Amino acid sequence: REAMMDGETDLQIYSASFIKLRATELGVSEDFYTSKACVCEALKQEEYDKLCLWFGKDTFCQMNLLTLLAYLEQINFRGEVVLNYIDDESFAVIERDIFVSLGVYTSAYKSVFVDKQPPTEYGVLNRQAILLYFDYHSPDGALARLVKENTDKDDNTLIGLLMENSKEYGLSDLQAKKLISAYKK
Repeated sequence: REAMMDGETDLQIYSASFIKLRATELGVSEDFYTSKACVCEALKQEEYDKLCLWFGKDTFCQMNLLTLLAYLEQINFRGEVVLNYIDDESFAVIERDIFVSLGVYTSAYKSVFVDKQPPTEYGVLNRQAILLYFDYHSPDGALARLVKENTDKDDNTLIGLLMENSKEYGLSDLQAKKLISAYKK
């Protein structure tokens, strides 16, 4: 329920400063953000023996997965974590029952979101999706080039082009509009 693809963040995931930054980025109130995105509070209040996570391999999902795994490390989650990868469009299972060993994700989170550098360790994360995160933010990235090469097209056509050419990024139409706003001059 997050969108970690854009905006600033805080090292202390789901802290007051994190919530403020993320709510501002998403254009919602802090209360709304907390009601929709901070379901992880339940992890602090109850002990779970096992968490089964279901995520896609696209960049959007991987940024959210990275955030959740780093959060689990920050709260010293002691249960078993199992990851299942699904296809985002068909919901077909791609990979099942991947055991997640916590310990590298806080560092990876800091590297990606704070230092703006690829991490040195990826754990269960899709390396290509994380590299696409940096491509997405680059003015020389594939999607930025697509916008720059099609400035003669109207915004709706450009949104369609971006959506067709960005499946591995997992972008929404709002993110496509943001790219158009940034690179269509």
